[in-house]
Amino acid sequence: MTSLGGGSIPGGFTESVLAAVDRLNGYVYRNRRIVPAVQLLVGLLVLSTFLVSIAIIVFYSVLQQAPPEEAIRFTVGNYVEFINNDLYTSVFWDSFVISVKTTLATLALAYPVAYLLAFSDTRWKNVLVLLIVLPFWINLVIRTYAWRLIFSEQGIINYLFIEVLGVVDQPMGLLFSQNAIVVGLVHVLLPYMVLPLYVSMDKIDESHVEAAKNLGANKLQAFYEVTLPQSIPGAATGVAISFVLAFGAFVIPLLLGGDSHIMIANVIGDTYIQYFDWSLGSAMAIAVTAFVLLIVFLFNRVVGLEGLYGGGEAS
Repeated sequence: MTSLGGGSIPGGFTESVLAAVDRLNGYVYRNRRIVPAVQLLVGLLVLSTFLVSIAIIVFYSVLQQAPPEEAIRFTVGNYVEFINNDLYTSVFWDSFVISVKTTLATLALAYPVAYLLAFSDTRWKNVLVLLIVLPFWINLVIRTYAWRLIFSEQGIINYLFIEVLGVVDQPMGLLFSQNAIVVGLVHVLLPYMVLPLYVSMDKIDESHVEAAKNLGANKLQAFYEVTLPQSIPGAATGVAISFVLAFGAFVIPLLLGGDSHIMIANVIGDTYIQYFDWSLGSAMAIAVTAFVLLIVFLFNRVVGLEGLYGGGEAS
């Protein structure tokens, strides 16, 4: 009998499980040439599903009416309407500004955290990394609603400034603002920035830092000459991921921005769901996707992600 958590598991059951695992491993080994084919098939299935979805959206974006009910009529008017509409372009610009603010703030907060994790000698390093990942286990809506409570007129921030510090007399309008959206996005995207930075810094040979100090460099110079350049791959990866996710944010702007501060994903969602204008919504989605891909491409050209990761020379 095998004891587990105060109970017991029959020995025969354990042996049966181990035997089944051995048979499975043997089957995989005997058919090891089939495994790559299965992996390729699954990959092609996922890729084809993605490409078909994109193709449908592109097709709808050039239709006068989608889904087509009668004769199919093609037009570029949906793209023209998106570009010429002042509301859409204003929200698009606000989304870009919010994404840039979020990315810079996330990088500023994540860098010292990743630095301490990488160069600390504490035995609790793995626990600290786990705490960074822990927010992934909490639903996004729950985390965002927590910020609503904090930023509300009856929230803890207004309570401290009014009741405790006596700095202001009236509640501050923290909720439903662009800054509230940025704070919510930074909170959600922080792990996406910390982890790539930590991986890059953890690979840095500390003897290089010590060698720089032995050659006369102080701590700041050693950081600038050794640590900072070698942490750029992680920073570049975190910046790219954070910007893309921030630009496409939907739930956080909806809950923290309200009706007065929305982002482009909210406009696209309303176009589909409330106005049933699938053609215009598809055109907006394709235009936003193209813009984000262009930004990532230009960022790659400037930073040279492939060269940083050893995949080739930086452009």
